[in-house]
Amino acid sequence: MRADSQLGLYMPEVHLFHSERKFKRFVKRLTGKKAKTFGTEGQMLYYCGIVAVLMTHEGQANTEASLLVHEAYHTAVAHMRWLNEEEAGEETMAYLVQSISDGLFCAHGKWKRKHG
Repeated sequence: MRADSQLGLYMPEVHLFHSERKFKRFVKRLTGKKAKTFGTEGQMLYYCGIVAVLMTHEGQANTEASLLVHEAYHTAVAHMRWLNEEEAGEETMAYLVQSISDGLFCAHGKWKRKHG
């Protein structure tokens, strides 16, 4: 995790995967348990401040972006629960989702340039 000076929060460590095999291998190494995937376009696993996001959908940029934001929101909620913050303020959640989304967009952009 890293501290975010704007939020005053600790941010989760986020890993984005486009390969189900690599996602499962990472989760097994992280948790010691076999990962279950659900055949959806995106999926998130949160474990002790570390997040693994699997995105298998490729399509229009706006659809990809909305899927990443969707998973960022789930990540933010899981992270706030892990920090024992059940009632996070709207602005805190908005900044947290924004920061996580930004990290996911950067990782996805790198992947697209490499595999595009």
